[in-house]
Amino acid sequence: METENAPAYGEYEFSDEQNRLLGSLARKMALVGLFVMLFGGLQLVNGIVSFFATRNPERMLAAAKEAGMPEANLQQLEKALTSAGWLSPIAASSFAFALAGLFMLLVGIWTQQAGAGFAGIVNTKGQDIRRLMDALGALHNKYSLMYTLLVTAAIFSLISLGFTLFHLWSGRA
Repeated sequence: METENAPAYGEYEFSDEQNRLLGSLARKMALVGLFVMLFGGLQLVNGIVSFFATRNPERMLAAAKEAGMPEANLQQLEKALTSAGWLSPIAASSFAFALAGLFMLLVGIWTQQAGAGFAGIVNTKGQDIRRLMDALGALHNKYSLMYTLLVTAAIFSLISLGFTLFHLWSGRA
């Protein structure tokens, strides 16, 4: 027998205490997601701007000279900026900043989406399971990306270790 407060279609409804916990979690996730998105966006922009700034080595060298950088350091900077073109250490660092910023931006977006899903549980009646699944879907996206990046980093670390050991043992270190 269905009562007035029972949700339609057999949908589960969380208790008031559970809703308080979910609401607190939702607020914290929304705030953390916002800050991670902001920092990620700033880092992404910083990486892109830095990358394109490295495409004009003369301008960077002039700015370093104007700032009072010693001549020996200026020569090292010039070599770093012009030695490998698009693969210079500064360009690679800028690219890494941009990628890290993009990663943070995505993590922030998915954290906010999960927070919104948990907030939806508290703010609606009769949709708790659907809202919970939405939140879990956003968390799944977030952790799938993190899992993929960790596996990729582990593979590259093992390859790097292999090259280092090879050069060490072959006497080229």
